[in-house]
Parts: sequence; C-alpha cells; structure tokens
Amino acid sequence: MELNGVREDTDSRINAELQPRKKLKREVQLWLENVERINGEVQNLNERIGESSTLRRGFHADDVLRRTREVEELIQQGKFQEGLVVDNPQWIGQVLSTRRLSGEGTKARMEEIWKCLMDDEVEKIGVWGMGGVGKTSIMKLINNQLLQEREKFDIVIWITASKEISIAKLQKDIASQIKVTFCGDECETRKAGMLFETLSRKSRFVVILDDIWEPVSLEKVGIPEPSTGIKLVLTTRSLEVCQQMGCRAIKVKPLVEEEAWNLFSEKVGRDILNVTGVKPIAKKIAKRCGGLPLGVITVASSMKGQKQFWFFFFFEKNKLKRHGFLSQASI
Repeated sequence: MELNGVREDTDSRINAELQPRKKLKREVQLWLENVERINGEVQNLNERIGESSTLRRGFHADDVLRRTREVEELIQQGKFQEGLVVDNPQWIGQVLSTRRLSGEGTKARMEEIWKCLMDDEVEKIGVWGMGGVGKTSIMKLINNQLLQEREKFDIVIWITASKEISIAKLQKDIASQIKVTFCGDECETRKAGMLFETLSRKSRFVVILDDIWEPVSLEKVGIPEPSTGIKLVLTTRSLEVCQQMGCRAIKVKPLVEEEAWNLFSEKVGRDILNVTGVKPIAKKIAKRCGGLPLGVITVASSMKGQKQFWFFFFFEKNKLKRHGFLSQASI
C-alpha cells in the first residue's frame, strides 16, 4: 500500500512535468515497470498463501521476505529528487488543434502545398486568400503532418503573427521554440544573430508564419534565407505580400455554394433544420456567409440548440400574418 501510494504521487508529478519537448527518464520508466511487476508478484503470492494450509504457510517465508525487501527498495528509489523528465531530442515541433477540412478545392490546395514542401526546388510558399477562408486550418493540418516527417525535417516552427506583429515579438516566439535564451538587454540585431547561429546548425527545418499582413525581413528576424532543406511558409490575405517575399503563391478559395450548405447543415444539426420553415431561411443565411468556412461554422454554431426559438419565431410570424400585420413580401 505504501509503494502504491508513492506510485500515485509519481503519476501526479508526471502529469505536471511531462510537457512538450520532455520525456520520462529511463530510470523512471524502469521503476514504473518494476512497481507493476512487484504488484503482480505480491498478488500471486497472497493467493498462494491463502490457498495453503496453516502448516504449509511457513514455507513461503523466504518469498515474503524477499519481496518485502524489494518493495522497500522501490519505495526509496521512487523519490526521484532530481526530477522525472529530461529533454526529448526527438521533439521537432508542437502538435496543433485542428478541424476537418471542407470542400474539394480546399483539400486540393492542401495537397498542392504539401507537394511544394516536399519539392527541394520550392523554398518559399505563400498561402493567401480572404480572411476566414481556411488558410490557418490548412496549415495546422500540414504542421501536424510535418511532425511525422522526422527524416525530412529537424524542426517545425509555428509562429502566429498578426497585424500588429513586431520583429521583437517574432524573435521572442522563435527563440522559445529553439531553446535560445535572451538576457533581455540585447538589441534586435544581436538577437537576430543568436537565432541565425542556432538555426544555421539545423540543415532541415520549416518556419510557418501564420497571418502575415506585410512583408517581413528574414534577415532582421534572424531566419536564414530558405535553401535546400529550409522552407518558409506564410499565410496572408495579400497576394502582394507573397510576391514581395518571393513566395510561390497558392490561393485558397471560398467553398462553393453546395459545400457551404453541407458544412452549415453539419454544424447546425438536423433537429434545427427539421423545424418547419427553417431550412429555406438557413440556406439563405449559409449563402450570405460567402463560402467562408469560419463564417459558416460560427453562424451555424450560434443557431445550434435554438430549436425553441425557431418554433416561437414561426408561431408568432404566422399569427401576425393571419391578423394582417405582415405582408407576404415582408416575410
């Protein structure tokens, strides 16, 4: 019981310490395996003792003593005062939360981007299109897929930019992912040099800059100019940004009307669409979203679960119509 109490405390510590870029120490893994083994052996010994007659139970004394000593040793070994985890050299990037892509055109763009990433001749890729069209969603899926390409890339760096992004913010975000520590008093030029030096030691990596609003100087940030094995991917609303940064531009287009309606139907739920009179209105709402997946999902999600509202809406509308307060045109 005491040993298993230590095991429970260790499990709690593991949950707290086992973060991205970390892995369990080998000695911790072996200790957990030994605890599992000794639990099984003790249970088996208890059963054998229970099945023995009173006169024969003494024959198990040596087994009991040996396992008792081993349990005591495991209790002492389970303190792990130096911590439970170490840096994981196989960690190459952060898995990102994603959603399923909608639309054949969107999936085709993802395949096109992936082919460019695997093509040594393509060094810079610019994914552009309207806000909410799905650029970030595509790149999150690609980010996660790249993490499986351990033989292709050493590290995948994801940076979320914004309209107000600065060189200093980009440098800070990249530094946190490649284990570069700034003291705080370095100028941007020195920080760029520190990042450049560290990244230059890696011959194969991908930098993904999401939501870029204007051209970024890779030299000022400290990112080596893309070459064989080094890739830059950016998402932006502007074709001009792609051109100015020398990217192969790939446009993500909105969903066609049928694809937008299918996505809307999926997110709003059949219980809403089955309410009398809702479907025609829902189709008009879906069309007003302009084929932008983010808009479709947001609007449809806000309608989901509002079945009572729609029943009330059509009941009141019909009542007003019967009393002549609403014309057919206004409805």
